[in-house]
Amino acid sequence: MKKYLQALVVIGALNISCSAIANPVSTMQSPLSIAFSPQQTSYKYSGVIHNDMTNDFSFYGQQGQKITTLVTSDSTKLWVTIKHPQMKQAVDISAISTNPNQRDTYTLPFTGQYHIAIGEYPTISKRNSTQNYSFSINIK
Repeated sequence: MKKYLQALVVIGALNISCSAIANPVSTMQSPLSIAFSPQQTSYKYSGVIHNDMTNDFSFYGQQGQKITTLVTSDSTKLWVTIKHPQMKQAVDISAISTNPNQRDTYTLPFTGQYHIAIGEYPTISKRNSTQNYSFSINIK
């Protein structure tokens, strides 16, 4: 019985550590809410990402609105995704977000709450690394 319980504890610990690797955790307490209004159509944030953690933002958008995002850092190891509850999966908008010469926009397909996640590619990141970055978003 004792060995059985020890095995369960080990399996449980492995399960927890594997799920933490497969699902990056936000370095923020909760998604940082961005409150857009007719007078406030842009937002800027400077932060730090540790290892494969993510920084998460949320905002309310209307179907058809266009967003422009820009993420700058000391490295090109960052990814950016956007997600809405009606989307099957997050959309990678890194190409339009991490190239300052690229001024593409992303058109919001639904009305409602959107979530943007910014993270470091785990296969490229070094153990115990941090990335300073700046994030800006404009909505039209």
